[in-house]
Amino acid sequence: MSEQCGFCGAVYWKEEKNTAHKYTKCCHDGKVQLPAFPDAPELLKALLTENSPDAKNYRQRIREYNSAFSFTSMGAQIKRPRGTGPYCYRFHGQVYHRVSPLYASDQHKESYGQLYIFDSSEATEKRLSNNQNCLQHVFEKLDFMLREINPFAQSYLQIH
Repeated sequence: MSEQCGFCGAVYWKEEKNTAHKYTKCCHDGKVQLPAFPDAPELLKALLTENSPDAKNYRQRIREYNSAFSFTSMGAQIKRPRGTGPYCYRFHGQVYHRVSPLYASDQHKESYGQLYIFDSSEATEKRLSNNQNCLQHVFEKLDFMLREINPFAQSYLQIH
């Protein structure tokens, strides 16, 4: 990606120019203007940019932390590419989210949105049982942050 849109700064490969030799898939020549994203919470900024042991652990295991706090699981028919080469996650057909019931059955551990009906310390304990390499106090801080700012986390508390 070595080219940039002159209006919004979106990056492109040079082969992505249209027949008029312009990049228009981003802002349509400056006609579309979206509001800027709000600033990330301070905790996330720190975990993503600092060099503290907590931040390093978070970045090394970012997928584990992200999965531990997800509200749903994703379902799709995955089509595996033929041959060798870099792995490509390719969907075939419909992509959907699976929302678990509010309460786990006796045979299953609580997961996804079910964890948001527990108090913070119990939810952290359950998340940590599946993610032993993550840090408890980072889980606690993330849980507190999500319950403060995420409307979905707040909805689970109201449902229960």
